[in-house]
Amino acid sequence: MKQTHLRFVVIVTVLALIASFGLFAAGTKESAATQADPAATYPEKPIQIIVPVGAGGDTDLNARLFSKYLEKELGQSLAVVNVTGGGGTIGMQRVLDSDADGYTALFFHGEAMIPKIAGLVDYGIEAFAMVGIGLLDDTTVLATHPGMPFKTLPEFISYAKANPGKVEFGMMTGGYPHLVGIVLEAEAGIDLNLVDVGGNAAKTVALKGRKTQVINTQYGLTLDYFKSGDFVVLGLTSKERNPLFPDVPTTAEQGLDIEFNKFFFVGMPKGTPKSIVDKFSAAMKRVVENPQYQAEAAKYFVTPTYMAPEQATEHAQQVYEYFAQYQDLFRGTSK
Repeated sequence: MKQTHLRFVVIVTVLALIASFGLFAAGTKESAATQADPAATYPEKPIQIIVPVGAGGDTDLNARLFSKYLEKELGQSLAVVNVTGGGGTIGMQRVLDSDADGYTALFFHGEAMIPKIAGLVDYGIEAFAMVGIGLLDDTTVLATHPGMPFKTLPEFISYAKANPGKVEFGMMTGGYPHLVGIVLEAEAGIDLNLVDVGGNAAKTVALKGRKTQVINTQYGLTLDYFKSGDFVVLGLTSKERNPLFPDVPTTAEQGLDIEFNKFFFVGMPKGTPKSIVDKFSAAMKRVVENPQYQAEAAKYFVTPTYMAPEQATEHAQQVYEYFAQYQDLFRGTSK
């Protein structure tokens, strides 16, 4: 009887060890799988979205709207943080210096290329792991206030030619508006007074208060001022009219062949695991395809458009090549 009991105890013990080993092995496999694919449990905590410009402009607005829908897709909250300074380079550097774990991302547009073209830094979009493009904005217009003696683009150019250096173009040094001003001078054959008045929100305030005379702005961002008559639109910097506001003539049809539009992208530090980048990018795609997001974005005349990392990288390179042709003018080595 005692031997039978002893055999029973031994058998139970062996079975328990086998079961325990099985659980350990399963746990080890699960742990190994998690290590092999860091995206398996990503994201496990809030994600910080760095917007390298101040609040109140189109970049900030688009970042917050996109993030509102993106956090639903990712299942985690997204904290949008404005980090200003250096034509966007302070915020960009913040992201580059962060851990490559998918919990810090950059939301910006093509202006990320300008500091490199201007010679302010030695890096651009290529320094980031491209996550994807989620939005195109073909709404860049030239605007003035009704106190100026011109109401159309040809009138503006004629006035500027007759008054070299007199017309003040409000912009931000080393940024996208700075490039617009330089290209405008080069292609129209005029000499403007380029004055740093700050980012988009500051430019809007300056033009509204008649502290500057001409700016580039996003049509949807300042639509109310066009409707009220506080701003006068001179032209859309595009080859074709935007079907969302077809009454606004383009600069091309008025004899000035310039083109400026924005693509908004998300970037992460180089070295971020590809599986995390792909998971975040797939969530961006679902946002772009969301009819509710599309309806909200349409209020600002922007176009939700998804490009995966590879396609987004190619698009960014094409835009960079267009901008880079004005590098010498930007750096003051040619006139």
